[in-house]
Amino acid sequence: MKSANDFIAFVPSLVILPPLFFTDEHTRLLAYGVAVAVVMAMAARDSIVFVIAAVALLRWIPLDNVVVWRELLLLAGVLAVYAASRSALIAIATALFTPVFPARAMLIPFAIALVFAFLPRIRVPAAAAALLFVLWPWSGIVSRALVPFLRAEPQPASSRPVWIALQRGQSVSIDVPPETHSVTITASGANAERLRKGTLMGTVDGREIRIGDIADFGYTRREQFFHSRNSPPKRPIDDIKDYGASAWLHTAGLITIHPQRGARAIRIAAAPDLPPATKLQIEAVDFQ
Repeated sequence: MKSANDFIAFVPSLVILPPLFFTDEHTRLLAYGVAVAVVMAMAARDSIVFVIAAVALLRWIPLDNVVVWRELLLLAGVLAVYAASRSALIAIATALFTPVFPARAMLIPFAIALVFAFLPRIRVPAAAAALLFVLWPWSGIVSRALVPFLRAEPQPASSRPVWIALQRGQSVSIDVPPETHSVTITASGANAERLRKGTLMGTVDGREIRIGDIADFGYTRREQFFHSRNSPPKRPIDDIKDYGASAWLHTAGLITIHPQRGARAIRIAAAPDLPPATKLQIEAVDFQ
C-alpha cells in the first residue's frame, strides 16, 4: 500500500468480496478469515489496542455467549502477559487457547505472565499473529480441535441416517443390500467424554469400536473440553457446529467394515460394561 488512504480503501473490498463469490457457508467464512488475517497483518502493532481488538475478535463472537466476568478477568490476565512479554503474539495466543470453563482456568494467563516476568523479552513481529486470525469464524475449534478439524473428511454422500442409541449390552441388526462390499458407519458416543482412549464402546460384526475410533459427539464444546479425556477419532467427520468462540466440531467417526459375501445384515452391539448413562450412537450408514 502506498498510503494510509490506499489501505482504508482496500479493507472494505476484502469484506465485500466473499459473499459475492462464495455461496457455501464454510467457504465464505474461511474467505472472511483470510481477509481479516490480511488486514490484521497489515495493521499489526505491538500495542494494547491491537491485543484488545484481537481478544474481542477471537473470544467475544458470538456476543450473547460471552460470560462477562470471566472474559474481563481473562482480558486482565492477557494484558498482564503482554506487559510481561511485550509480545502481542504471545498475549493473543494466550487469549485464544485459555478455556473459559472451568473458572480456575482464568488463572492460566496470570501464571504465564509470571513466567515471562522472569524471562528475557522475546521480540516476535506482531504481524505473525495474523495466522491466528485465518480461522477466526471458528476460533473455538482452533483452540480446542484444530488437529481433528484439519483431518476431518465428509460423510459419504449416499449415507442414510439411522440415529440408533445403544445402552450397554444392547444390540441391533441393520439390513445390508445385495452385492454390498463395504459398509461405512458414522458413530459417536453420548455421555462418553470422561472415557479414555482405548475404552471399548462396542462392536460391528465383531470388530471393536473404541474411544479413538469415535469420541463423545460434543466433547469439543467449550463447557466439556477441559474435563474430557477423549482423543479425536481416527476419521472425524467435517461437521462444524456454531461459530466464533462457541464453535465446536461434531466428533463422530467414520468406521468402514467389509461384511462377508452374501451377508444380509450387520450386527452392532454396545459394550456390556459401558457406564450406565453412556451410549454408543450409530448416526448414519453407507453401503457400497
